[in-house]
Amino acid sequence: MNLKEYTTLFLDRDGVINYKIDGYVQYFSEFNFIEGVLESISDLTDYFDRIIIVTNQQGIGKQLMTEKELLELHSEMLKEIEKNGGKIDKIYYCPHLATLDCNCRKPEPGMLKKAKQDFKEIIFEKSILLGDSDTDIEAAEKVGVQSVKVCSKYTLTHWTRDFLLN
Repeated sequence: MNLKEYTTLFLDRDGVINYKIDGYVQYFSEFNFIEGVLESISDLTDYFDRIIIVTNQQGIGKQLMTEKELLELHSEMLKEIEKNGGKIDKIYYCPHLATLDCNCRKPEPGMLKKAKQDFKEIIFEKSILLGDSDTDIEAAEKVGVQSVKVCSKYTLTHWTRDFLLN
């Protein structure tokens, strides 16, 4: 695998960047980075032209948190990532309930398509998405983005090591 053949890295948030909890992460005090993720994002920042987060956040639709609270949480998350040498170019989130028929909630690829509108140089075939659920993988497949499913035994940190060694 030639590292420079890939230009954009898409990351899901919960289960990829931070540990999932029962319920919804509503505040940064509940947000715990998965071990090694901050270092991994820092390393990956040097290899990808851009890193973009795409995350379903139906806690907003359920009125468990406000959009303002989500933006504050993301602001704190970005500060930690940047403090550790990483860079996230943009975060896209879907606030809608799973029961609504929207085109942005994964497994629909709306957030990926929006990213391509905002960053014209994105080439889906030269992009990778890391997610921890089937819906992440389905969204990537619908637009031709290569996908990798991570889990507690094969995390972003493990994938980063494997990716950078190839």
